[in-house]
Amino acid sequence: MTGLDFRPLSLEDKETVDSYMIENGDGSCQHSFVSMYFHQEKYGDRICIQNGFLYTLRTAFCDEEYRVYLAPMGKGDLKEAYEQVFRDAAAHQKKVKFFTITQAHADFLDQEFPQRFISENSREYGEYFYKTEKMMTFSGGELSKRRREINQFWTLYGEHVTVESISPENAEEIRDFEHAWVESYRETHDEDDLLREERMIAMHLEQFGNMGFRGVLLRYDGEVIGFTYGAKLGDYAFDDIVEKGNRTYKNIHKVLRKEMAKQCQDCRYINVEEDLGIKMLRDMKLQYQPEFLLAKFIAYERSA
Repeated sequence: MTGLDFRPLSLEDKETVDSYMIENGDGSCQHSFVSMYFHQEKYGDRICIQNGFLYTLRTAFCDEEYRVYLAPMGKGDLKEAYEQVFRDAAAHQKKVKFFTITQAHADFLDQEFPQRFISENSREYGEYFYKTEKMMTFSGGELSKRRREINQFWTLYGEHVTVESISPENAEEIRDFEHAWVESYRETHDEDDLLREERMIAMHLEQFGNMGFRGVLLRYDGEVIGFTYGAKLGDYAFDDIVEKGNRTYKNIHKVLRKEMAKQCQDCRYINVEEDLGIKMLRDMKLQYQPEFLLAKFIAYERSA
């Protein structure tokens, strides 16, 4: 067999795909059914399950030179799994590129296939991990400013603000809030990105219970002023996927992060995903003192 028979994801694949990724994905937000399924417009992921391994082809990133994959995940002969990927790419007259692989996989490629790949640490795709317990309390001297900011929020607005879990009953209000948020940023942000995210959030809300999402919203005198939600990546980590708040309410995002942490106490860490090289986003995520950054690499096959 020279190739892999890739197919689109369906909702029925969730349990199977998650079983591979929870076991082998290192708590990465890239390695989850939720990310793959709801980012199909952006990534175009296709999967193949063969001989105990999950193979993922990232079709939207393929080009005339490279066929782009995630690392193969499963139990068994990992070297043979990689060689199966090589055969698949060769069958399409392409070289191999692996997208956002972890340090362990970058080291494996270097050890088992020396001089075949160039692996680059892609800092913009590094993922920020925080201890859930610390995010629930913002304990420690290094986070004392965050605690004061949260207390300031409740001093200013506490008599008017309520917190509730996201449910089918308030999903429509969240969609309305998101649409208003998009409209307010349309002139200063990339419109295609804004609209793609709005569509993704709408799909998330439609499948909220089926996907195992958890989240909260904040109301001021009954009106939604912010929301956040995510999904488990096993017991190890919780993926904090979306966070939106009306910035006229000072420190609202700090409050949303603390309330989100209360929703995932059964996970050791909260993964707040990448900063994509955006300085403001990077500075903000570093302010919260991450326990560690999950390094991600892009590995390019050298020319023969």
